[in-house]
Amino acid sequence: MGTANKLPGISGGLVALITGFYNEMINTFKKIDFKTFSYLIRGDIKKFNNNYNGLFLITVLFGIVISYFTTSQILDYFFKISELNVWSIFYGMIIASIVILIKKNKIKNRKEIFFLIFGLSIGLILSFSEPLSENKNILFVFFCGFISICGMVIPGISGSFLLILLGNYKLLLVDSVNTFFEFIKNILGFENSNEIDFELIKILFIFCLGSIIGLVLLSNLLSFLIRKYTNQINQLIIGFVTGSLIIIWPWKKVYINSEVNINSFDNIEITNSYLRYLPDLSESNNIIALIWILIGFLFVIYIENYGSRKKNIWTIRKKY
Repeated sequence: MGTANKLPGISGGLVALITGFYNEMINTFKKIDFKTFSYLIRGDIKKFNNNYNGLFLITVLFGIVISYFTTSQILDYFFKISELNVWSIFYGMIIASIVILIKKNKIKNRKEIFFLIFGLSIGLILSFSEPLSENKNILFVFFCGFISICGMVIPGISGSFLLILLGNYKLLLVDSVNTFFEFIKNILGFENSNEIDFELIKILFIFCLGSIIGLVLLSNLLSFLIRKYTNQINQLIIGFVTGSLIIIWPWKKVYINSEVNINSFDNIEITNSYLRYLPDLSESNNIIALIWILIGFLFVIYIENYGSRKKNIWTIRKKY
């Protein structure tokens, strides 16, 4: 899920949904409060685990942090080698997730049709929106943190993609993170020729603060909505996920005009200005991409069937 959170167009919440721990994650996040941190500071792990589903919480958050600097870096490498094939396998995975969601959530009335169409409309609007310019205003950075966490708690919405639309993807997920690690290297005594920009460290802190507050508030809101309006929210999620298919359509080229500012990190273009086209099936690379779509599709179907057989891998603990 941490890997997915970094990639524009992929929703970490969707990964949690299709692998079977989404509801537990939302219900765990909504319990976070000041006592959570006090138990951790005092080292009272037993109370932390019993009262806040601590083992699960640490597992998820630790996985997010580790994956950002490990598996996500591996994916960056594969993006450089063959971006088409990487997007193809993601595309197949999301198609499979839509099939699973539709199968599990049959439309029962007109109200649910409305929520489905509304979710689809929002997804399409996000897909075709143009990115803003970079903004270092503290309040705006806090807002970016609050909004970007949507990728973790709302399946179908990519937090990284929202940061691209807000113009701050490179500032918050690249520049500030790199500066923070340079700062850590200095503290640990490693040689570092780069000058530390403490403004970027402050920006990263504000962004993280906004993300934490957004995580707790949105988790509480979603938990309430899912509990009270289960079918409607499920249809809304299906609409979001379906709308996101356009974002990650594998066959696309970046186009540049005078109004679009494209940032790059490790030669991966960070933009929403794409020219999408249909593949030429006479070319072998497009046939291979279709095979990767099928592999991604079958992988998610297998995970879903595996999860259905196992029911709930957290059987030792109480239900949350």
